[in-house]
Amino acid sequence: MSPRRKLVFALIPLVALWFVVEGGLRLAGVGTTLEHEDPFVGFESTLPLFVLDEDDRGRTIYRTASNKRRFFNAQRFLAQKPAASKRIFCLGGSTTYGRPYADTTSFCGWLREALFVLDPDTHWEVVNAGGISYASYRVAALMDELAGYEPDLFVVYTGHNEFLEERTYSAVRDTPAWWRKIDRRLRGLRSYAVVSRLTRPPELLSTEVDAQLDSSIGLEAYRRDDALAAAIASHFRANLERIVDTAARAGAELVMVTPAGNLADSSPFKSELSPGLSDEAIRAFDGHLDRGRKKLRSGDSAAAVAELSRAVEIDGRYARARFELGRALLSSGDFEAARREFEMARDEDVCPLRARAEIVGISREVVAERGVRHVDYPHLLAEASGEARPPEGAEWFLDHVHPTIEGHQLLARALLGRVHEIGWLPANPRTASQQLDEMQARVVSELDPERHGVALRNLAKVLSWAGKTGEAARAADRALELLPDDPESLFILAVEASEWDEHERAIALLREILWYDPAWVKARLNLGVELSRTGRLEEARKEYLRVIEVAPDHPSARFNLGNVLARMGRRDEAIVAYRETLAVNPEDGDAQRFLAQLTKEVVAP
Repeated sequence: MSPRRKLVFALIPLVALWFVVEGGLRLAGVGTTLEHEDPFVGFESTLPLFVLDEDDRGRTIYRTASNKRRFFNAQRFLAQKPAASKRIFCLGGSTTYGRPYADTTSFCGWLREALFVLDPDTHWEVVNAGGISYASYRVAALMDELAGYEPDLFVVYTGHNEFLEERTYSAVRDTPAWWRKIDRRLRGLRSYAVVSRLTRPPELLSTEVDAQLDSSIGLEAYRRDDALAAAIASHFRANLERIVDTAARAGAELVMVTPAGNLADSSPFKSELSPGLSDEAIRAFDGHLDRGRKKLRSGDSAAAVAELSRAVEIDGRYARARFELGRALLSSGDFEAARREFEMARDEDVCPLRARAEIVGISREVVAERGVRHVDYPHLLAEASGEARPPEGAEWFLDHVHPTIEGHQLLARALLGRVHEIGWLPANPRTASQQLDEMQARVVSELDPERHGVALRNLAKVLSWAGKTGEAARAADRALELLPDDPESLFILAVEASEWDEHERAIALLREILWYDPAWVKARLNLGVELSRTGRLEEARKEYLRVIEVAPDHPSARFNLGNVLARMGRRDEAIVAYRETLAVNPEDGDAQRFLAQLTKEVVAP
C-alpha cells in the first residue's frame, strides 16, 4: 500500500470522530464562534436591553431595562407578537438614538410615524434600539438578543463610534493575514468554538460603553496609530458580516445605512504634527496656518487658499490644516477640491469620531458582497443638496455626525422606499409625499421648543468643551432661537468672539449675560479680561474686585487684578495682589515671576 493511501486510511477515523463531535455539539445546542461571539472582543456580562413587564392594560410587554436608560430611549413592545404585525428594530449609535434630541425626531421615529400613515391596517412596531456611543461590535452583540423577539426587519446605522473605546487588538496585530482567513473558516465549526473558548479568551469590554473621551484626560487619550486603525477596520468588517448573518438566522429582513458625517462644518477634534519636522518647519507651518485662517475670516479666499496650501505642503497629515484649506476652497467655489480636503481632514483626525473613508468603504463593500438592502446616506445627502453637490455641512448636521431633523426625515423616507421594496407597503411612498409632509409638519408643531432648545444648548457646551468654538457658536445660535436670552448660549458666543479678537462684541455679550445672572463668576472674570485687552484698565479692575467679593479665593481674579494694577502703575497694590494669589496657589509660576520683578524694582537704588 502506498504511503498516500496509508495516510488517507489513517485520517478516516479522525474525520469520522470529528463529524461525531460536531453532530453531538450541534445536538447539545453549542453554537459556532461565527454565530454568537466576537473574535476580537468579549463583554464582562450580558445584561438584556429589554425586560418583561406589564402595561396599564394588563398585557405582557417588553420594556427598556431601567439600568439601560442612560444609553437608550425608553421603548416597549408586546411580548406576544400580534397577528398582521411587522416588528422593526432600528440599531446603531447616537444617530439612531436621535441625539441631541431623542426618539421622536430620529429617523426611527419618523419611519414609525410614516408607516402608520401609509398603512394603518398593519400593526407596526418600530423599536428604537440605538445606543449612545455604541460601536458596531456592541450593535452586533445586541442583535443576538433582539433576534429572539420575532423581528421582521433590522435597520442598522453604524460606523461612527469605532474609535471611541480603548482596544488594543494585540492578538490581531500579531496574527498573519493568511491565518486570519483560515481562522474565519474555522469559526464556523462548533468544535473550534469549544477549543477557542478554553484557550483564547477575547479582550473584555465593560458591560456598557467606557468612552475614552469621558475619562479625565479626554482628547489627550488619542494618538495617531495607523496599525490600530487598520485593526479597527478589520474588526468593523467582521462585525458587519456578523450582523448580516444574525439577521439571516432570525429570518428577518435587513437594511444597512452607510454612515454619513459633517464634512464642511465640523473641524477635526484633534490634530497632530507629523514626527520629524524641524523647528523651522513647524514655525513656518504655524505661520501659514494662522495667516490662512485670518485671511479666510476676512473674506480673502484666494489668499487663504495660498497660505493654507503651503501649510499642507509642510505637513499634509495635520487635520486642521486640511480642514481650513477645504473651507477656503469651498469659499472660492471649488466644491470638488474642497470635498477632497474635508475628507482628508476627517481621515487624519487623531480623535476620529466620524466614520473614516475606510469604514464607509467597508460598509459599501459588505452590502454589495452580501446582497443586502441599503441606503447610502452620503450619496442621498449629496443628491438632496442640489446639482452642484457641495460637501455636506450644517444644512444637514447639527454637529460632527448627528443629523438635523430634516436630515433624519430624509433618511426615513429612503428607508420607507426599502420597506416598499420588501413588499410590505401597498403603494409607493413617493406617491404619498403630501401625506408625509403633513405628518412631519404636525409632529414638528407638537415638539416642545424649550426641550429642544436645551438639547441644542447642551450640544453647544459639549462642542465648546472639545475646543470647537465655531461649531459650538452655531449650536448656541440655534439654541437662542428657541431659548431667547439664554445666558449659557450667550456665553459660548462670547467665547467665540474672544477667540477671533472681537473684543467689543465679547464685552457686549458678557454684559448681557451678567444682566441676567450677576453672580456668574466666569462671565465676570472674562469681562475683566476683555476690558483689559481693550485698554479699559479701571473698568477691568472693578470687575476683578467684584469677582473677589463673590469668590475671595479665586486665584485667577487676584492674578489678573495684579496684572491690571501693574499696568496702571499701582505697583504696591499689584504686589499685594500677587502675594494674595500665591497665598491661594503657591505653585503659580507667573505670579512668582511677576512678584519677583516688582519687588526687585522696589528695592533697587
